[in-house]
Amino acid sequence: MLGCALMAYIYVRALQSPGVVLNSPPEAVTDIVKKLGYDATSQFVRHVASEQTRYLSYSWEEGQVLLALILGGCLFLATQRRVFPLVLCGLMLVLVLFQHTSLSPAIAYRGREADFPPGSTNIGTITRLLALQQAYFGVEVVKLIAGGLLASYLFVFRTQRRTRRDRDPLASRAEAD
Repeated sequence: MLGCALMAYIYVRALQSPGVVLNSPPEAVTDIVKKLGYDATSQFVRHVASEQTRYLSYSWEEGQVLLALILGGCLFLATQRRVFPLVLCGLMLVLVLFQHTSLSPAIAYRGREADFPPGSTNIGTITRLLALQQAYFGVEVVKLIAGGLLASYLFVFRTQRRTRRDRDPLASRAEAD
């Protein structure tokens, strides 16, 4: 869940970085901006920032698939094969696979199309890109809710088990046998 928050932070910072670079560029960059022109340089810097964000998102999704498989294995072995945590983990895995195989490639394609004219001036292209990004964000929210439910379930389950053991000494002996 912290990784998702970190990726959101990276995404927001990537949107701000072209403006930061172009508003107070070093001397060498100033020469390049003069040669290419402010508009062309601005488009190029925004494109590079977007490509970097797309690459990091794709890599993070691959990492999430690996983490979901590891978590699923741990839950299968550690929770007496309770169904609810396995279902939540499976849901999170399905959601990240949907993002990775469907939404991310479409966002990358539409994003590259919208980075430069004529796509950057076409309202239809930008609208499709924004709709895909909203769908991606919605899936991310559902995934975070499922992760929060899973974490709270595991915390409550562990706390209830520990509390029951503390109250009833026979229960702790029976579990030890």
